[in-house]
Amino acid sequence: MNDESDQGAAPTSEPGALLPRKRGRPRLGKAVARDLSRDEEILKIAAEVVWRKGFSGTKLSDIAEAAGIVKGSLYHYFDSKEEIYERIVNNVRGMLDFDAEFEGDSPAAERLERFVRRHLEVIFRYPVEVALLVRDLVRMKGPAGDWAREGPKRRQQALRLLILQGQKEGSFRAVDTDAVASAIQGIFSHVPTWYRDSERRDAGELTDELTEYVLTGLLKEPRHQG
Repeated sequence: MNDESDQGAAPTSEPGALLPRKRGRPRLGKAVARDLSRDEEILKIAAEVVWRKGFSGTKLSDIAEAAGIVKGSLYHYFDSKEEIYERIVNNVRGMLDFDAEFEGDSPAAERLERFVRRHLEVIFRYPVEVALLVRDLVRMKGPAGDWAREGPKRRQQALRLLILQGQKEGSFRAVDTDAVASAIQGIFSHVPTWYRDSERRDAGELTDELTEYVLTGLLKEPRHQG
């Protein structure tokens, strides 16, 4: 077990290797999300603490206090602060791999809409966790950090090709593909922090509005709602 005074850099191991623990469920404090298992609930709380204090500035006692439990109870679920961070990362990392949305034979507009919508749904469900990926994971060493640095590059290229395909199909306007692809990625990068810090609106409505915003900017012909 790592002592809470360990203030090293964020972990470098592969997050996917960790599996959720199945242990007891001591609840000494107020639960914040009864629809989640207790370890997932603590991870949501821990993400908020890490967002405020940074990984190196966060102690296990900080997470325990925020969760309303004693520090020793954390060890019912996690062996260390590093494991908590890796579980936070792993919870959303797999949800942000959308390679399948860029493949297939359906029209480019349909695939782009699916991609934007799914990405936003993940953001609005896990705003703090996604914000941590954008802010912190890119500085990590190892496979997780490599994924964070390479992911935007792959999405940029895939978005460019998808926009070009839509132009060839005649559904998208003539636009600078690099600029538009970068703008779409900018939405994904900034919305998590904005959503976390704002008075949260309905996630479904925001997903619809932002998806429509992206598509309307590209389509030659307005879409018929209804």
